[in-house]
Amino acid sequence: MSKKFTFMLSAAASVSLLALMPAAAQAEENSASVGKALPKSDEDAGEIVVTAQHRTERLQDVGISISAIGGEQLTRLGVTSSIDIGRITPGVHVSGNFGGQTAQYTIRGVTQNDFSDVLEGPVAVYFDDGYIGSLSGQIFGTFDLERVEILKGPQGTLFGRNATGGLVHFIPRKPTDQLSINANATYGRFNQARLEAGIGGPLAEGLTARATAVFSRQDPIFKNVYPAGTTAGTPPSTPPARCCEDSWNDNTLGGRLQLQYETGDWKFRVQGSALRSIMSTSPYKSFPSAPVFNSAGQLIDTVRLADTAPVLGAIQQPRDNNKISQALALDDRNRLHTYDVGFHIDGSIGNVDVAAITDWKQLKKSFFTDTALVPVNFLAVASDANTKQFSQELRFSGHTDTLHWSAGAYYLNINARDASGFLIPAGSILAVSLTGSPNGADLINFNQLKTQSASVFSQVDWKFAPQLTLVAGGRIIFEKQSYSYRSALIRNDRDYYIDSVELAPLPAYQMANGTLVTDPYRDKRHNTLWAGKIQLEYRPNSNTLVYAGVNRGVKGGAYNAKYQDGSLPLLESQMGYKPETLYSYEAGVKATLLDGAIVGSLAAFYYDYKNYQAFLFINSSGLVTNSPSTNYGIEGSLQIKPTSRLLVNLGGSIFRPKVKDVAIAAATATAPAVVRDVEPAFAPREQASVMVNWTPPIANDAITLSANANYTGRFFNNLRNFTSNVTKDYILTSASGEWKFAPGFTAAAGLDNIFNKRVNVIGFDLTTFCGCSHESYNRPRTWRLSLRYEL
Repeated sequence: MSKKFTFMLSAAASVSLLALMPAAAQAEENSASVGKALPKSDEDAGEIVVTAQHRTERLQDVGISISAIGGEQLTRLGVTSSIDIGRITPGVHVSGNFGGQTAQYTIRGVTQNDFSDVLEGPVAVYFDDGYIGSLSGQIFGTFDLERVEILKGPQGTLFGRNATGGLVHFIPRKPTDQLSINANATYGRFNQARLEAGIGGPLAEGLTARATAVFSRQDPIFKNVYPAGTTAGTPPSTPPARCCEDSWNDNTLGGRLQLQYETGDWKFRVQGSALRSIMSTSPYKSFPSAPVFNSAGQLIDTVRLADTAPVLGAIQQPRDNNKISQALALDDRNRLHTYDVGFHIDGSIGNVDVAAITDWKQLKKSFFTDTALVPVNFLAVASDANTKQFSQELRFSGHTDTLHWSAGAYYLNINARDASGFLIPAGSILAVSLTGSPNGADLINFNQLKTQSASVFSQVDWKFAPQLTLVAGGRIIFEKQSYSYRSALIRNDRDYYIDSVELAPLPAYQMANGTLVTDPYRDKRHNTLWAGKIQLEYRPNSNTLVYAGVNRGVKGGAYNAKYQDGSLPLLESQMGYKPETLYSYEAGVKATLLDGAIVGSLAAFYYDYKNYQAFLFINSSGLVTNSPSTNYGIEGSLQIKPTSRLLVNLGGSIFRPKVKDVAIAAATATAPAVVRDVEPAFAPREQASVMVNWTPPIANDAITLSANANYTGRFFNNLRNFTSNVTKDYILTSASGEWKFAPGFTAAAGLDNIFNKRVNVIGFDLTTFCGCSHESYNRPRTWRLSLRYEL
């Protein structure tokens, strides 16, 4: 407690001093949630409108650490996917699996990088006020967005589900009563072609609509040079009839339709969207890695070997080129389909505002990746998921001169099914030895998690003195879960897909620790959870806000579904894990100076976790356990507009997270468990960014030049923090220019990752499984040309 008290005391002192200094909210042009643009003078003054507290407010008036990025800036930065937000927002990072084809957000080091498709993360992702419960559903093509809001720290008081670490809210453009037409065509490296179009406007008295569509495709970045790398020691195997194709490509098609009817004080809006993506098998490379054991034979580290060291007798292509040599690779294997229908009602009854949001989503995913990533038919991992969810939220709010209040109820029902595990294709070097048949088999976990969550919530902002406001809120959550799990050995009929017809004979599939086919496991449980917030806000003048408060966030528990990889099976007591609780202590300041020429923010925080859900990737699968955890840090941003032609955005974050008492190696008959304090995975200790927009005094001010650089400190991709799990610090840069050459028309060019920096952004340590580890990279240097039209 003394460490926490000392840190918070120093942070409070710093905030008090900084109340007289500039601070910022990283954002650019935005518009209000009701679809009405801000006056241009307000945008120039740096005053941004957000809806982080379910009401329209100036960003600088909200006592939350927020980043808000407008749709125009997203386009200028080349943001085409939801995961791109992590590369331009300090304090936010993106972890993931399947070579970046699914993703999880990390905010201030808070993440959950388990790859089971029945689980939810601690950073809530919303689209148009609808919660996205599936981790796989959190990666999607971004198009026709009004803005993105990133809220840092627990947000469970006003948002309905698992917002322990924060919240990312994607807000689309809404229908208006003005005719609007937009189109954007982009062409870039790797034959990337992207077409986006939208049209909106009035249909009849009170009735408006907006329709948008996007198509994006890209040739593979990785060229497969199979069978290069095979040596005399490479085990003989027969690849499937279709094999050895290129990878890291994309083909995405999506659309959205909105209808809105307004009558009096009431507004009714329905939206439906669908998106499908076709991708290659997951674009990983592997590198040789070796285990390090202690004297008791426990694994205490893994180290990277020279790239020329063999894996399964074969040598992989160097990491610094765009070549792979893989037997199990197809250019169109992985599929993702998402469907979304929402119905929004907004109105007022007397002095009370009413909002109702009904939302239905479905996600279907089918993914595949090779386990060794070498020119050998060895073993693969596949996953098929089908997640359906329904949510209903009802909110009431009102205000007087000294009081803002909101209250409501929320219901969520998620039915998540997942089949995932190992595929042993026909012709694999393991087929006969493990299955007794040259045709191979599938060893698959079948999981289903049904979650029902109902909650009531309220928050009050009371201005009890001319310059002081007290914020207090809470949410009570009633949660019910039903889980089933079984593991089965299935006859292989399709080499790249999970089969589900006939079980293979059990006696042929044995390993040292017994049969790999387990008895079914079922469980039901109920939990009552609560989140709360109390905060004091001080406004010495209209341009300065100082706040300090305590926030309690919660994330529901879930279940493990470890693969049957030959390691010891889980005990029944290890299947379920507890909800996690986060106590967040935060103080911050926001200020606007010189008529908006300087806008800034600074926040300091201390996190104290109870039962942090720590995910350990061991051998070839994962296990979540509950551990204590702490984190403290500081973050801020500064927007400077010295002239009407120049805008500079600076941002940075520093934090020091720690997960305590993690057993990185299990106890043996002769030695206790090896226990260490570690850093959470995908949690860069430092991040910084700079973005510059300049309008030179030429061409009647029709040209805008932009550049940005983003620094990311080193981080681990595995909670065990082994030597081979480190990604070193790096800087990524990009630049773009646009020319408004005619009314409504803009031509643009951009260059991303200017210095072609290759960064391992995702990794899996499979050292004890195949003598190798996986890594997935950021995109290489890419150029793009685009033509836009906006009416």
